[in-house]
Amino acid sequence: MKKTISAFVIIMSVTFIFGINSFAQKAFKGIITYTIAYSGNIDPATAAQQPKTMILSIFENKQKMNLPLGPINIDMITDGDSKTSTTLIDMMGDKKFYKITKEELDKKIAEEPKPVIAYKDETKTIAGYTCKKAEYSITKDGETNTTMVFYTEELGNENLNYGGQFHSLKGVPLEYVITTPDGIITTWTATEVKKGKVKETDFLIPDDYVELSAEEKEQMMKMFSGEGEE
Repeated sequence: MKKTISAFVIIMSVTFIFGINSFAQKAFKGIITYTIAYSGNIDPATAAQQPKTMILSIFENKQKMNLPLGPINIDMITDGDSKTSTTLIDMMGDKKFYKITKEELDKKIAEEPKPVIAYKDETKTIAGYTCKKAEYSITKDGETNTTMVFYTEELGNENLNYGGQFHSLKGVPLEYVITTPDGIITTWTATEVKKGKVKETDFLIPDDYVELSAEEKEQMMKMFSGEGEE
């Protein structure tokens, strides 16, 4: 279990939203498929065990991120109207969920360093969309971490990223590169954007999921953020 959570922390090291992630303002309905590639200071055996794809489903102001991680399947549902999120965790049939309220999300934003975003003139076509380049920097404890991201404003604006990994970025990230302090490089690239095939009911909490207690929620969030690591 510890190793599985560690793997998740590697690929989502900047922040686990994914309270994470975000709120679509435009009435886009569809599915974005991302591929995940690993390089840098990571051995091939470890890289082979990491997830290779992520699915992001969007229905107007709701979205759901799906990330399978070995025996664990994680769905992060966010609601752009209420500015809340729900995390669904399926651990080999043991199905739990927890919610992040608007008050909790706003507190998180207030406590974290404000991002500095440098928008560039460079563009790149990704999954059929013309994307603009940005350098997204966070300074914490005297150290600055900069993520290169290509985003499109055709699928939404900065509301899509409220409280998430790219808070205040004025478009939908279709490619970004994360480098951890120990030199592991993870590249997320959208390979396909399909309109339609998404229903509002896809964003409801299934009846067979049980809500975590406040203490269990805190412990789970700490593990996902890396605070639970020994």
